[in-house]
Amino acid sequence: MTPLIVTDVETFWKPEPWFVVVLTTTGAAFLLALGWLLSRVLRSIQGNEGSIERLKETPRMEMSQQHFDGRAHDVCTGRDYLFNTRTGARRWL
Repeated sequence: MTPLIVTDVETFWKPEPWFVVVLTTTGAAFLLALGWLLSRVLRSIQGNEGSIERLKETPRMEMSQQHFDGRAHDVCTGRDYLFNTRTGARRWL
């Protein structure tokens, strides 16, 4: 009996060079866009904190002198509030 010799060539995926370039460029553009979007979100959050601080600093008397020309009922909370149609200001009752 003679021994059998088995030769097996392992196959693997070898992409074309242009595909590697396109995939790398697309990944880099995606990471760049994600970084830009994250910076915009963080900048808007920081901007909102500043506006909240400014609202806290406004004198209470100035808020109480505003003229409210309407009254409405919020269905979600069940509470009434006053509003000014010209300035858009609202105050809960």
